[in-house]
Amino acid sequence: MSVTANGAVTLQGFADSAVSSLNIRVNAYAELKEMIRSGYGGRVVDVLMIETA
Repeated sequence: MSVTANGAVTLQGFADSAVSSLNIRVNAYAELKEMIRSGYGGRVVDVLMIETA
């Protein structure tokens, strides 16, 4: 799956996983794309905000 713009994305879970799906919202796609393509050496998790339902 590719994300190409801001918005909601639902990722399906894996077989034998406790997670059946994962809902993700991208709020700053252009900035995220630029950060990753500019040689970002950190972890993408550093820019995620995690919330539980």
